Amino acid sequence: MNRKCNPCELNIAVTAIANYLYATLSKSDFLFLNIFLSELSKTMFSMEIFNGICKIEKKLDKIEKRTDKKNDEKNDEQDKKEEKL
Repeated sequence: MNRKCNPCELNIAVTAIANYLYATLSKSDFLFLNIFLSELSKTMFSMEIFNGICKIEKKLDKIEKRTDKKNDEKNDEQDKKEEKL
């Protein structure tokens, strides 16, 4: 089964899990888990951001290489014309 949750269902599920953990864990374990999951969330979010940045940089590098190649070809043509003169 490949069903996706809508935002309300996801919120309810997360709240239910948080309530369960709060009721069953000690205060220090609950706080530790809170800190751990917060850091994990930030890291995962950062990975997505940097992945997007890297993709953009790769595209820019490809464009720059094409531009450099075209400029080299133009310079070669100009050099040949100058040699003929």
